[in-house]
Amino acid sequence: MEPVVNNADVADSLRFAALHLSRALRGSGSLGESRFCVLTVLARGPMTVSELAAHERVSLPTMSKLISAMVEAGLVRRERDAIDNRKTAVTMTDAGRVALESASLEGAAWLIEHFGTLEGDDIATLDRAARIMTAMITR
Repeated sequence: MEPVVNNADVADSLRFAALHLSRALRGSGSLGESRFCVLTVLARGPMTVSELAAHERVSLPTMSKLISAMVEAGLVRRERDAIDNRKTAVTMTDAGRVALESASLEGAAWLIEHFGTLEGDDIATLDRAARIMTAMITR
């Protein structure tokens, strides 16, 4: 018989683990969590600041400030829409691609190092959990 799972307990445990994992990964990279997230989204294609703010669930002023800092750092650029001159798309620069790749490798190295402490099917379980969590946040 399967053990009874309390949804509230699972939610608390998952939140605790996700927050602490995020903190650990944040400390393992040089790009920063917010910039990493924006560049990861922009790797799929250009977006407006409004679209990025909605996707990342932050306010428009917060995203606008972040994008301005990223433009200044050379990670992204703003481009006027060829059809609708009122729209501005944010696109990743070559420097942004290099920074994203470097940050991805740093984060992966940290995780792989910690995978060494796992046993049995734990890595496969984490793979499945990551896919489930990704599906939850992209719906």
